[in-house]
Formats: sequence, C-alpha cells, structure tokens
Amino acid sequence: MKFKSLTIALLTLIPMSQVVAETTATKKSTNTTATVSKNATANANRCGVVILSKKPPKTKSIHFASINSIDGVTVSSRSRAFTLSEGKHVVKVIENIRENSLTRRRGEAKNYKFIELNIQGNKKYALGAKYIRKNRSKLSTGEYWEPVVWKEENVECKLN
Repeated sequence: MKFKSLTIALLTLIPMSQVVAETTATKKSTNTTATVSKNATANANRCGVVILSKKPPKTKSIHFASINSIDGVTVSSRSRAFTLSEGKHVVKVIENIRENSLTRRRGEAKNYKFIELNIQGNKKYALGAKYIRKNRSKLSTGEYWEPVVWKEENVECKLN
C-alpha cells in the first residue's frame, strides 16, 4: 500500500479504537451504557515524534540509521522525522554504520532490524544504530549492531 504523503500514511496507522468523533459517545446495549470520556478524546490526539539525526554521538558507537517502515507501511527514505500516535509501533530500522573495523561484502550483512517503540505523548525520540565492536565479525546474523533510542526529549505534539 503506497501513500502520497506521510501524513496520510501515519493517520492510517492510528487504531480505530482511539478515534473518537465526539467528546462523549454513548453506546446502548441491552441494559448497559458505555461512555467515552473527554480524557479518551484528548489521548487519541496525543503523539510522539521519532527523529533520525545525521550526527548521532559516535563516541558512544551510535551511527546514523534510517527507517524503512512503520507498522508494516513503507515510508520515504528521505524523511528524518515521523509523528506517531501514542502506543506501540514496530519500526524497521536500517543501519548506516561507517566504521573502519567493519569489513563487509555485498549481501553479507543483515543491515535491518525491527524495534518496538512505546510512543508516549509529547516526547521526541532520537533513533540510531549502535555498533557492537566485539561482534564485528558476526555480519550474517546481525549481531554487530542494534537499533537504539539514544535520546528522549519533551516536545509539543498533537495529531490533527
């Protein structure tokens, strides 16, 4: 499934259980009434931002990474920031490690991994690829790196 814009793609990722059309919705069943509060509506609009920094802290062996897909939806490789609804999201991360001690041949390395992020409202997450030098010879299994969130910050975020 391809989308013309990231906004449309990300809006399709929001579970319908979080979408509330009115401030209070009432559903009647046999003798039960379920009410969705204003709080649930506010939470449905909360979001977090995942960013990709071109200059992560190499002193901590963290390198640039790119995102291939979020929750199974392919995203643009040129994007550096992704706004996501609160909750768990599965992100396919591709490493771009540039290390002299890492020698690889075409097709030899497993250069992508999945990370599950639990996005909290009004948070920004910096994502990168952590190089594990002691495992530099384990290219085919992908043990030479892992996707990491190397920085978290507070930020204003609201889904429209």
